[in-house]
Parts: sequence; structure tokens; C-alpha cells
Amino acid sequence: MGLLKITILGIGIIALLILSVSFPLSMFTGQHSFIPGKNVDCTKCHAEEAGNLSLSIYHSNLSCRTCHNTTFSPGQEAHAASIPRCIDCHTSVVSKINSSYEAHMPLFRTAENYKIRRGPNEACLMCHTNYSANITLLYYEYINYTIYNNVTSPDGGETYLYNIESVITGPQRSYTVEIKNEGGSTHFWKNISDISCVRCHIRIKLGNIGNANGSQHAGDVNDTGTLYNLPSNSPYHPGHDNSSYGGATDAYCRSCHKNASLDIYAGAPYYNYNLNSSAVHAALKLTCLTCHNNSGPYPLGNEPHTRGGHNSTQFYHDVSQKVTRRLIGDLCTGCHRYNNHAGLSSMSQCATCHGDCSVCHGGMGGGGMGGGGGMWSFNGGRVENDVYTEPKAAESDTWVYRSFP
Repeated sequence: MGLLKITILGIGIIALLILSVSFPLSMFTGQHSFIPGKNVDCTKCHAEEAGNLSLSIYHSNLSCRTCHNTTFSPGQEAHAASIPRCIDCHTSVVSKINSSYEAHMPLFRTAENYKIRRGPNEACLMCHTNYSANITLLYYEYINYTIYNNVTSPDGGETYLYNIESVITGPQRSYTVEIKNEGGSTHFWKNISDISCVRCHIRIKLGNIGNANGSQHAGDVNDTGTLYNLPSNSPYHPGHDNSSYGGATDAYCRSCHKNASLDIYAGAPYYNYNLNSSAVHAALKLTCLTCHNNSGPYPLGNEPHTRGGHNSTQFYHDVSQKVTRRLIGDLCTGCHRYNNHAGLSSMSQCATCHGDCSVCHGGMGGGGMGGGGGMWSFNGGRVENDVYTEPKAAESDTWVYRSFP
């Protein structure tokens, strides 16, 4: 019996040991059953991102791992999910957006250095997704320039040399645009046609809406039509009317800044380049001289004014050499704005007393502007303009201040 008791006691002890070992193991049931990385479901935590991606016009067929489990730089691997740069896949964009003729190159380079997102990603997300962000744009309040008409005809006729004597910029100002999108998703990728120019460039939109006296950014060069009563279908009727686009809309912006038909205009001899809208990513940098040059659709010889310097090759060359591309439009609108001659005290006396006209237009010759039949003879002189930038034209019709020093 003693041996049996000992045997039974031993069996009991062994049973207790088994129970004591199996109990803690049961607490970890399922917790240490590791799921292979390829089977981890990202959408369990990131359901909103997955939903936005599935609704996108682009990338909707990609999985999370397509972008976030890709190693682009050896030695920079991440354990679970990498943060890629958009340009890691879209390599062709880099050369296009770094082009000196790409209007958004400064945005791209600023984003690359700002470190909010990886690389220049915030610049891409700002336009191409529903990413919410603020962007601050810098501009000059006005430019001041003086042009001297020396009443010298380079061709023995009635064209005169205009010399740009000085170009001075006013103080730099800024405005901030708040880009707010519902959800602020960085995973909802837009159709290209849904990307808005005026959402960021609200200052230019306001300047192009204008008031009763016209707009400012491009549609304001309309003075000749009102002064000389040219018909609207005249090839010499100036202006960049936006009415057919429904105002200062995105389509109106693209009609110039993303227009492949402009590629044939080389800009020579004022610019040594060939435009190529397909060689930039988003929008071409343009100036008035893009079209208004000997190689463009509006060459000098076709201009209606036979006096005043525009038919002189010297004038446009002077503009291209002395005025930065960013300011050329402001310089041109200083003289070409709608209602350009309003406010000049002697405008109504031009045909008889000539007054201020001589400073800009030199010797009229023949019958002159008023057709009075007399020979006009003037000495020329200097014109100084202060041209305030957008959206001044939407606020006041006196955004150009002219004086005769």
C-alpha cells in the first residue's frame, strides 16, 4: 500500500504540474500568432485613406503597399511603411517643373526646402489632391518706370525711339490663400481638369474682374478700340477679352499659359528660346512679348500706330533687356490699360492745343490725331508711371498714376 500511495501521489503531482504549465499558455492564445507582413490589412486602421484612394481618378488601382512598401533609397528602409516622394515615381516631372519657363518652379523648390512633407510632396499635394494647406504668395505693390521719347526717327519716318530710363519696384507685399478641402485628404487624386488656377491666384482673378474701366492682368489693353472707334472684328482691335470664357476662370488662364499653339513663337530676337508647352509641367511663364514680337502672331510691322516707338526694333529690345520678365506685363499695361487717357487734363484739346500728347507720341505730322490738317511739331519728353498690381483694378479705376517730369 505504501508503494501505491506514493505512485498515486506522484501522478497527482505530475497532473498539477501539467495544469500549472498549460494555464499561462492559454492566456496568450492568438496573441503570439504573428500575421505575415504581406497579409497585414492596412485598411483596418486607414479606412478613410483607402476610401479616398478608391474614389480617385488616378492611383485608384494601386494598393497601399505599391507606394508605402517600396524602398527607393538603399539604407533608408522603413519597418512597416515608407513615406515616398511623388517624384520617386514621377521622375519625368522633375525636369519639366525645374524649367525656367515653368511658372510653378518656385513653388516646387520652396516645398523641397520647407520640410513639411517629404521632399517637394506638399507642392504636389496642394494642386493634385484634396490636401488642405495655406500658401503665402509675394508680390510687389507697384512698379514705377520712366520712359523718354527723344523724338528721333530711326527709319526717317514717324516711329520714335522710346528709351526706358528707370524701373523701380515698390515694397514687397504678401497675401495668404487658405486652401480648405473637406477631409483634407492627401489620397484623393483629382482629374487634371479639376485643378484650379484661380483658387491660389485669387489676387490675379480679382485684378482681372476689374471694374467699369476694365480689368488688369491681361484683359485691360483695350484703349485703342475706344479712342479710335475700331470695330470689334478689326485685326488691330486690341484686348484680351475674357467674356467668352465666362470671366477670369481657369479656362481663361489655360488659354494662354497652357496653350500649345503658342509653341511656334520663338520670341526672338527679344528672347533666345523656343516656347514648348509640353516641356513644362503645369503652366508656361509668358509676357506680352511672347506674342508681340517679330516672330509672334502680332509682329511690330502689323501694329496700327505708325508712331510712338512700337515699330522700332529698339523699343522691344529695350523692354526685354531692362525689365524683368515678371514685370513686363505691368509696364505694358501702364500705357495700354482701358480708359488709358482718362484724367489727362488736355486730352480734349489734342486736336488744337496738342498738350500732353506730344510727350508720349512725339510729332504727329499730317493731320494729326484729330485730323485737323496742321503739321504738329513737338519736343517729346518723359513719362513716369506708377502701376499698381492686382487687385487694385478691381478696387479703383486710378491704379495707374501718370506724370510728366
